[in-house]
Amino acid sequence: MPSKSSSILLGVAVYAVFSLIIGFIAVNGGQAAQYLVSALCCLAALLGPALTVWHYTSTNAITVPAGTGAGLGAITILGGGLVNYVISRVLQMLDVYPTDAEMAERSRDQLIAQGLEPEAIESAMTMTEMMQGPIGVAATLVVLAVVGALAGAVAASVFKKGPVSDFGSA
Repeated sequence: MPSKSSSILLGVAVYAVFSLIIGFIAVNGGQAAQYLVSALCCLAALLGPALTVWHYTSTNAITVPAGTGAGLGAITILGGGLVNYVISRVLQMLDVYPTDAEMAERSRDQLIAQGLEPEAIESAMTMTEMMQGPIGVAATLVVLAVVGALAGAVAASVFKKGPVSDFGSA
């Protein structure tokens, strides 16, 4: 069974770096950059898992089943998300990225600038706090895994390189 490690590490690295660049744009780009950030997030979620599957199938000259591609994609995007999270926290400690409290204050200021009522602002801020807690982290991990799995399964059907390898999932 060919090793998947180098392919996964490549996909994780690409996803993490791309996500960090997107995060930098989001933090420094203002309101206008948010549309670009949304599109780039979708691209990153597809690019990392697809690159992993492409590299694995190309390196080993094999075709993998959709389930294997889904496993590779899910692992890639979860690993990249973890790397991104750790590096983002380090950048916050180095004052390169704003802290969570600073980001919350920016969000509050944007909501006020949009003319929302105080009750709506507090509701939005409560939701933001919840998404930064354990429930939000768990929900984010589930969504990331599903998106990565879908991207990996699609990539497995696109990048067919040789005989079908049924080595199981990633």
